[in-house]
Amino acid sequence: MGNNVFGCCDANSTNRNSEISLYAAKNKTNSRNSFQRPSDLFSSIISNIDIDMSNIDAKKAQLQALTNGKALQLKVLNSENLTKGSILTFKPTGLVGSLRNAYDGFTFFGCKKKLKSQIVNDFVIPLKDREMEDNNRGRNFVIFYKIDKDSYWIRDLAKGFGVFVKLDYALILKNNMLINIGESFIVINLLKQNTEHSVRLILKVYGGNVAGEIKSYREIDSIIRIGRHMSCNLKIDDPLLSKIQCTIYYNPISGWTLGDGDIDTQRSSTNGTWLYLNEDFEIYNGMVFKSHQTLFEVKKYLGNFGITFYSNLIIIKWLLRERLCKAATISLQCIWKS
Repeated sequence: MGNNVFGCCDANSTNRNSEISLYAAKNKTNSRNSFQRPSDLFSSIISNIDIDMSNIDAKKAQLQALTNGKALQLKVLNSENLTKGSILTFKPTGLVGSLRNAYDGFTFFGCKKKLKSQIVNDFVIPLKDREMEDNNRGRNFVIFYKIDKDSYWIRDLAKGFGVFVKLDYALILKNNMLINIGESFIVINLLKQNTEHSVRLILKVYGGNVAGEIKSYREIDSIIRIGRHMSCNLKIDDPLLSKIQCTIYYNPISGWTLGDGDIDTQRSSTNGTWLYLNEDFEIYNGMVFKSHQTLFEVKKYLGNFGITFYSNLIIIKWLLRERLCKAATISLQCIWKS
């Protein structure tokens, strides 16, 4: 699952792989779901956009003293203005060749180097549209090193186009998660029922041709398919989507779980299913993420199995017990790829 890399960010691509028209995404039926800019939606679900810069001098001294911290390399897979195949190298102190030269463990990304004459970003992802650049100036997202975990993390800062990770594993859904597929954004809400362990799943669609649609599901609905096909529980007419774009199923142990593609045929979607990073997200080897029209891949990183590994094992155990062997096979494949 999720083992292909797609040209969603190729400036010369066809409609099938073209970049999401975020600025055109407006609700057709419900004003509560309308948004002029993608950052309006991001700001509504992100819990905290502030970066803790307290005791920064002490932290810098700790980072400088590290002798065995992990290194990280990112490869540009596709971009409108960055050179395809170029490599970004990170040390615990930050990006090698940083524009800020702060050595504080933070690497800020944005479409402009400066804000109010002050250098605020370490790396610039320029845009061709100058007006769009001005509207999205500032810090768009950040990659940072956690000393206590000896690992790198990434988070969006709700300014700009958002940063999204491509799902190549079974994702246990949480309240206020945001999923991007094609032209659409889907907000996840989990509503606890009167019964002790019952949780209703609510899907709110923003953007695309079904903007404003709200779907509600209970555990007995078992498997929920989203895509272009007539059989889908949530059908979205979008040429960027596969017939079965992604699948949600309920696991009584871990709860509602999302996977890319069709679990029956074990086929991944063409353009991927993407999770918005509205909270700290640990970077792992082989991870693919995007911001606007730039696609990155984690090329070299000695990370940990971590929580994702063990949560997937729990899911597999339950799926095998329920004799859902195809879904279990997909989850097992995802563990080894991550």
